[in-house]
Amino acid sequence: MLSMVPDRLADLPAAPGVYLLLDGRRRLLYVGRASALRSRVRSYWSAGLDRPGLRGMVRRVRRIVAVPAASEHEAALLERVLLERLDPPFNRTQGSEVVVGVRVAMAPPSVAAVVELDPRIRHFGPYLGWAPTLAAASALARLFPLHFCRPTAELGTLQRDLARRRGISEADLGALVAGVVAVLEGDSDALDRVIRALEAERDRAAELRLYEQAGELQRQVVGMRWITQVQRIMRLAPTGDRWIADEVRIGDVLAAIA
Repeated sequence: MLSMVPDRLADLPAAPGVYLLLDGRRRLLYVGRASALRSRVRSYWSAGLDRPGLRGMVRRVRRIVAVPAASEHEAALLERVLLERLDPPFNRTQGSEVVVGVRVAMAPPSVAAVVELDPRIRHFGPYLGWAPTLAAASALARLFPLHFCRPTAELGTLQRDLARRRGISEADLGALVAGVVAVLEGDSDALDRVIRALEAERDRAAELRLYEQAGELQRQVVGMRWITQVQRIMRLAPTGDRWIADEVRIGDVLAAIA
């Protein structure tokens, strides 16, 4: 964590993170996140600042606290926690992005993006943002079709036909679940295979001028890359029914602006 005055902004790292802007009395004015702290924070002091309402705030800034993060996703989650707890006066919204999980269920078998958690079912996450998480979960459900791994009598006509064409049966459930889990647990080889498959599908769709389909596949690529970024700021509670923040790290940030 770094604390500095505005004329030392060149000392900021070119890394993702969260920044907090304070006035001369150490009152918090604004909390933001960045993919590159140095360039983002310096932009507030540039002539091209495109939010007139922030210019007055910037004139009041006397100290910047910067918190580097392991990834853009971790920075986004940390920003959300801080916005909810601190409610800075110059932020337009407070924690509006939803926190989402990916549910991997066995009965019936499925992969899905969810907001509500069921402690009886395995969940991965948390991930910030419904749209990228839904896109990633949709990709995983298609590439690892757990929903076909049910007794034939439970499948509709179309599902039975699709399962037969793909050579999938109840016996494949364990292997398919293992594939999904490997991706969600950060196995780099498993993730690379998924990304390559999605990019190949996207490129084929573009060649066929199926641009809407290609666009959706690109959103799935972006979503997969987003949810598999390293983050340690939030995790599933031991009870399995809610997400909890790393209170030690949050406490360090709060102490730095006290």
